[in-house]
Amino acid sequence: MEGAFGKATATELARPDFVKLAESFGVPARRVEPSGVRQALEESFASEGPNVVVVETLLRLFAPTHLDL
Repeated sequence: MEGAFGKATATELARPDFVKLAESFGVPARRVEPSGVRQALEESFASEGPNVVVVETLLRLFAPTHLDL
């Protein structure tokens, strides 16, 4: 966008709710803090079938493109 139009707009995407998405397909899911990852994974590996563990984190990999800084 910046190369073609000089500025990027409306490019910040919302993160989907992966717990609800998994559950909508009938897959058990849970959300955990980083401190609870070990227990959640141990329980998940011990259970039958697929399941999802979502770890609540904030990744700051990219600067927002829609803000004039």
